[in-house]
Amino acid sequence: MEEKKYINIDNMATRLCQILKDARESMVDDENKDFIMENFSDEYLEDYSNVMAWQFNSDMKKYLHNPDHRICGNFNNIDYDYPYHIYGEVTYDTPLVNAMIARLDAGEDSEQANEDRDFLVDWFFETFGTWGISYNFQSNISEFLYMEFENQQS
Repeated sequence: MEEKKYINIDNMATRLCQILKDARESMVDDENKDFIMENFSDEYLEDYSNVMAWQFNSDMKKYLHNPDHRICGNFNNIDYDYPYHIYGEVTYDTPLVNAMIARLDAGEDSEQANEDRDFLVDWFFETFGTWGISYNFQSNISEFLYMEFENQQS
């Protein structure tokens, strides 16, 4: 059984892939270019981005089903942000948010459900940014390079 889509997986994967490519490029220099490009190829980044997108989809489902949508240390809250997206003003509209969640739970393939999935991708990046994704991926590359360097020294 395929997992229901709470976010636009393709949109999320495409955006994540670009973030990872940018992070990879920032790590490349003349000395390690071939090694990095071989071990972190575009194909690898596309696959990795897809896995990450599905993980973020699962996390979004958990967040949407949490009775309290506040995020510690962050002002964004779907209970206010989704109505703002729909109405263009800050308001609290629990039935509107619950209707969105119900559409996504049902796996609806309507224009509104697809717009909701796109909104949630945008909302994710607005809420959490991209720095942590880039930083963690650069750390993975650094660790991989270090292990390779250590193996060459032994």
